[in-house]
Amino acid sequence: MVKRTPVAVLGVIVAAAALAGCQHQQTLEEARALCTKQGGFLVVFYTQKVTMSGVGPAVASPGNCITSSKFDMAAPSSAPPASDPSVSAAGAPAPGKPATPAN
Repeated sequence: MVKRTPVAVLGVIVAAAALAGCQHQQTLEEARALCTKQGGFLVVFYTQKVTMSGVGPAVASPGNCITSSKFDMAAPSSAPPASDPSVSAAGAPAPGKPATPAN
């Protein structure tokens, strides 16, 4: 059995966190190809540095992939009860409608 000291465990956690920051950033072309393969449209952000000496070149960065599934609306879990059109929101009869007698 291998004994694990708290220092060794902490070292593994720190190493994993350091490597997590070293992920490959997708290029615009890679992101566009992947998004098109999924049947979506890629949002592209254009940025420019503005300095006292002028405006720098426009740099395109990939954003989110927008697909039709992002617009699918799920049915609400509990639908509100159907309202009676002859009764207003306050519970009084709507204007022009006669009051219904209580039984």
